[in-house]
Amino acid sequence: MDKLPQKAKFYIALVVTVAIVIISFSIIFYGVYRVYFAPASLFSKDFDAVSSVEEEFEQRVVNVAVLGLHNRNEDNTFGDIFFVDTILVASVNFDRNSLALLSVPRDSYVTLAGSDIKDRIRQSYSYGYRQNAADPHAAGLQAALDTLSSLLDGVKIHHYIAMDLQGLRELIDSMGGVYYTVAEDMIGFTPKESLKAGFQKLDGQGYVTYLTYREADYRDDLNRIERQKALLLATFEYFNEMGLFSYLIPTYNAYREHIRTDLSFNQVAALALFAGERLESESIKDYSLTGEYFSPDQGSTFYLALDGEANSRIIGRWAGQ
Repeated sequence: MDKLPQKAKFYIALVVTVAIVIISFSIIFYGVYRVYFAPASLFSKDFDAVSSVEEEFEQRVVNVAVLGLHNRNEDNTFGDIFFVDTILVASVNFDRNSLALLSVPRDSYVTLAGSDIKDRIRQSYSYGYRQNAADPHAAGLQAALDTLSSLLDGVKIHHYIAMDLQGLRELIDSMGGVYYTVAEDMIGFTPKESLKAGFQKLDGQGYVTYLTYREADYRDDLNRIERQKALLLATFEYFNEMGLFSYLIPTYNAYREHIRTDLSFNQVAALALFAGERLESESIKDYSLTGEYFSPDQGSTFYLALDGEANSRIIGRWAGQ
């Protein structure tokens, strides 16, 4: 076969190069399209095959457990075993462009998954941690999720994201802090962990202090949840106003060592863009499980006995959003 002339070789190389560029950009564009315009497609591999409205609605709602992990020991030092300090389940409805948050008090008196032990739900992670020496953190997380699932009357938790407080502190610092009005002075273990009342920019430490602060009153866990939800809503509004949600994606990637999740990077990106572009404050609803405190030892220890009937109604309203 005769050798191709130099000009023909040039055109063949040009065509191959253009084809590679087109294919590459097509793949990138498709990935961006799915993240930005069709976030639900990242959660359902066969969404187009869904035939009924009911099935489509179920596929378009994603429930994500959000856990804040804390590993402060009694002597005010940090240890290896985590406790579940904050528990939220976020129900994201892509059709309605809405978000429903369900808060679970950490003092909730429950049966820890995989045992007959009844204790605060915040102990679920540490219980699982102690059961598996090979991978204690994975076992702790699974125990926390299983314990949480048993409270939800059969509502499925599709995904989870757990973050330790050190990571949250660094994340807020990297975003430049959040402006917020602190209603009253908060006196922590140290001046660094205390806050003065008034409008101010909360840095990472201040943000964590506000989220985790607890009054001496044993019933403060319920008030604490209300404070947490108010701060989270204010954070959403501030990030939305300042256009910061797009920065969460690279920031998240930088702090992944502090995060445990079964969400893919694309799914996290989709949720961030969903929050920044399609979610309004008016479309965010929040609910909390409720109950009454009791003490089995005359005031030394307090637990929150959950009201089963009332909470079934609350879970139903939350899941129906």
